[in-house]
Parts: sequence; structure tokens; C-alpha cells
Amino acid sequence: MSECRYNIPKQYKVDKGMPLEPLLGKIENPKCRRIIEAGVESVKWCYHIVDKKGIVNVAELVRENGLSVLEVSLRRQICPELLTEVFAGLFQRPIVLAYLCAGELSLGTFFPTENAAVGRMCSTDFYPCDTERMIDILDYERDYNKSVVQTHERILATIRQQKRIIMIEKAYEQINSKVENDIPDFEFSIENLDKIREDSEFVQAQLRVV
Repeated sequence: MSECRYNIPKQYKVDKGMPLEPLLGKIENPKCRRIIEAGVESVKWCYHIVDKKGIVNVAELVRENGLSVLEVSLRRQICPELLTEVFAGLFQRPIVLAYLCAGELSLGTFFPTENAAVGRMCSTDFYPCDTERMIDILDYERDYNKSVVQTHERILATIRQQKRIIMIEKAYEQINSKVENDIPDFEFSIENLDKIREDSEFVQAQLRVV
């Protein structure tokens, strides 16, 4: 994983692997537990974005309330909405999740509310990810001088917008694909060409008669 994988300042870097066994033990639904166990390769706590300035070490950083950025590497694609719901239940705190699978990316987030059991969450579908480019979590122009809560609100809105765009694009591709598939194939051959000529000659003869 690249040192600059995300466009987040290094002072918020945690870079801590999270063992799967303790997480699996907290998942009550046995089917969900099996899905996560079979599909998730690793979970990494990459960053913890906080309002406090002048933090000198990771131990101090993670004790602060903030927005955690987790990276989830998958063996196979799992419904991002299900993943986000499961991880929201596990952590019950503000999180942004990057799901990586076979060169594709999905972003999800959970925004706790007063009713922690519900909260607000959203995830995009998977889309191709350029491994040479950074994954944009922050928007420095829009997030400048904003609190972590305000930044998280903006991230949630952005993910919702991305989800809508991806849904529209995929639906549009499906429609175009169906139209193309409905067009009957015409295989070119000498026999077909001879038949076209015969039909043309017949039509011309008919016109001459008229």
C-alpha cells in the first residue's frame, strides 16, 4: 500500500492493522459473520481525523474523538451497503470506509446520531480504481477551517452524490447494452451478397414493368 494512498495529512495517520477474530466475535448475525469471514481479507485503521492540534504521537491521536478512516481489503465483492451496516454496528462511531477488491473501489460512511442504533450511512457501488492515483477523502477547498463534524457531513453528501452518479451510469450502460443486443446480427457472406443482388434486380424489374 502506498504511503500517500489517501489525500489525508500525515499527522492523522494511524496505520494499524485490526485483527479480524475480535471483530467477527462481535457480529451477532451468523450469516453476516460468515459473509465477513469469507469475504474480508484484512481491515486497517489508516487515519483518525481530529480537531485537536499539536498531537505528537498515535496513542494520543486515537484517544481523541474524531473521524476514523478504515481500509477493508476484500477477497470478493460484497454488497457495500451490507458491509457499511456491519462495520457501523461494530464501531458505533464516525467512520469512512474504503472497500478495495480486484482493482475496484467502493466508499462508505457512517454518521452516528443521537439514536446510535440508526445513524446515517451511505455507500457507493464498486467502480474501477486507478491504483496510481490517491483516493480523495478530503476536499481541502471545501473542508478548510471546518470542524471534523462539518467535514464528515460534506463527505457523507459527496458519497451520496457519487452513489447516484454511479447508479445512473450503470443503468444507462445496461439500457445501451440491451438495445445493442436486440439488434439482429447480419452475418456477411457471398451468399448474402448474391441474395441482395437478386432482390435488387427483382425490384428494378418490377419498377420497369410499372
